[in-house]
Amino acid sequence: MPTKKEVINIISNIGLWDKKAIELALEEQEATGNPLKEVFQNRGMLPFGEVSPSFYFQLGIVQKELPPREIPTDLLTTIPPKIARDNRIVPWEKREDGRFILVSDDPMNILASDYFKKIMGGQDMKDVEVIITFPAEMDQLLDKYYGRETMEDLSQMLQEASSATIDLDLPVADVEGEDDEALALQAPVVKICNLVFVEALRRRASDIHFEPMEKKFRVRFRIDGVLYEVVAPPKRIEKAVIVRIKLMSKMDISEKRLPQDGRIMLDIGGKPIDFRVSTLPGIYGESVVLRILDKTAMLKGLGELGFLSDDLDKWEGLLKYSAGLVLVTGPTGSGKTTTLYAALQALNTMDRKLMTVEEPVEYQMPGINQTPVNSEIGLSFANVLRSFLRQSPDVILVGEIRDFETADIAVRAALTGHLVFSTLHTNDAPGAITRMIDMGVPPFLIASSVQGVMAQRLVRVLCSYCKERTEPDENMKKQLRVAEGEELHICKPKGCNECNFTGFRGRLGIFEIFAMNDELRELTLRKAGASELRAVARKNGMRLMLEDGYRKVKQGITTLEEVYSVTGGKDA
Repeated sequence: MPTKKEVINIISNIGLWDKKAIELALEEQEATGNPLKEVFQNRGMLPFGEVSPSFYFQLGIVQKELPPREIPTDLLTTIPPKIARDNRIVPWEKREDGRFILVSDDPMNILASDYFKKIMGGQDMKDVEVIITFPAEMDQLLDKYYGRETMEDLSQMLQEASSATIDLDLPVADVEGEDDEALALQAPVVKICNLVFVEALRRRASDIHFEPMEKKFRVRFRIDGVLYEVVAPPKRIEKAVIVRIKLMSKMDISEKRLPQDGRIMLDIGGKPIDFRVSTLPGIYGESVVLRILDKTAMLKGLGELGFLSDDLDKWEGLLKYSAGLVLVTGPTGSGKTTTLYAALQALNTMDRKLMTVEEPVEYQMPGINQTPVNSEIGLSFANVLRSFLRQSPDVILVGEIRDFETADIAVRAALTGHLVFSTLHTNDAPGAITRMIDMGVPPFLIASSVQGVMAQRLVRVLCSYCKERTEPDENMKKQLRVAEGEELHICKPKGCNECNFTGFRGRLGIFEIFAMNDELRELTLRKAGASELRAVARKNGMRLMLEDGYRKVKQGITTLEEVYSVTGGKDA
């Protein structure tokens, strides 16, 4: 990429503009702040971005396709949104040698590097370099980071919050009680919080993290299981934002020493949204996490979970039992609740009574009796489950089996004519049997009650708008166990505006599922280990999660790296 001086010399030598005209135009831009292209046009000078590509070559300018990446928030804030949009410029990278790299589709911005260095003057930099990309890519970058209405409003509100609009004369440590509440009710703080909520929903976030740091106030969204930093309010108003959220959650704003839990119910875009709020004291202030519970996103049909046809048949087969225990296993955040809610929806008919005991009740489902546990008054899973049995239910969901007492009652309920669903935290499906034995449940009760077990994980799905076909190398074919002549549709992520330039959009499950049979029941009675149970289950048709992941890689649904990241890359 040529330097500013080199560009001026080249275009002066070929007679397009003379040096004096260029220098006067640059002086006007620095004085007015107007986009350089506008200054040149007003002066009757042809912008060299509008001439033929052959002229690009004479200047040594090469348009580059940008790799997908998430631009850090602290870098984005170095250029105000209006200047970024007007000049079609986006900060791209800060290098270790102190250089700032900017991206534009307008070659004239190479001449404006001094201007950008001036407006970014608070940064520790040695130089500013502009690289030129294609107009379509520039449109996507500007749309993502500076062009959306919500983010424009948010950026404007952050500027207001940083000014005298908010009265923060009191030191943060001295703002207490009524002053806290008055501060949090000021219009800019209220609007900032609301805009963050709206932006989180637009980007399909599952969680919002407000995190006080030593020198800044960080806000992050968890999207498809991955945390991304976003534009955040200035450090000086972090207390006002946190108090605002605590007020909305009906928490005690004077209590800053203990964790608190709360809930916010909002109507956003005509949709009821439930935010589950948690606070935690830290050395720099209270950390606040909001879990976004979007009913329309959570309540899915069985066909939307990611099952391939044969596994869906197995799962639906387990739902046809009138009695017995069906277990779903996996770590926190692996989609167990979504899977079980889908099962309950499929079973929720007029001739059945369905009851759930959960901690907490994630979503209210019409036609189903749902009870939250409350440890403060002694309302445990086990106590609620005992009461359920006097309510004549047909189907019972126990949010989680954590101890022998709950496991024992769930097993006995399954043996007395109830179809019981629950979850366990185990690494794989066969491990659920050994976990129940470890809890102290007699093997003969497990063998008699358990109808089947499914383990699952969530993998990110390649964005259907931008994913690209790719040919696997021999090593990848070996890992995927590609058969000779097998048809492959392997894809790789690229990144576009629809997926926020991550290359992924949404998540689906990978599963391993088995139904109990006589051979597995016999092994359970003998207290066989998980490896022996796994071998027999595989012999009877169980496919491991890793193998299910391989199938979805071959179909272009996800990537091998995603599958390995959630399964540990354990070879089948």
